[in-house]
Amino acid sequence: MSEWISGWIEELSSPKENKLALCPFAKKAWDNKEVKVVKSQNLWELVHKEVSEFGPYKVVLCIQPTPEQEYLELEAACSALNNWFAFERQDIWLLSSEMHGENIVFVQKRSELNVASRSLEQLGYYVDYNEEDFERLIDRRRRLGGR
Repeated sequence: MSEWISGWIEELSSPKENKLALCPFAKKAWDNKEVKVVKSQNLWELVHKEVSEFGPYKVVLCIQPTPEQEYLELEAACSALNNWFAFERQDIWLLSSEMHGENIVFVQKRSELNVASRSLEQLGYYVDYNEEDFERLIDRRRRLGGR
């Protein structure tokens, strides 16, 4: 599993066509062993455990090998939980993804994502984002988390 994740992180960290990498911070976090990867068929139990124990890592990837819900349901659940974390003033943000037939929930600190996105914005990273994507992916998180 860590082999495909390592390859994926290389891909995310490589600039494309005179643009910044999709995730310019991924390789450094991986190389510094700040990424934890956990796998379980019970995704939400796993996410709960990792949120409760969130500690020294920059990101925890919670992987469900055989998805039990459609991707849009996964994304909606993460969005609802992000609202709850903000209401509870918990510095957590969940991102959803689907890869290699597996559902993935990324657990990260909302405050760190906001700081990183501000620095990327200054570099022009979001210039090609449409307004709807920028609102859904960046502005919403900033509004919920202050900063």
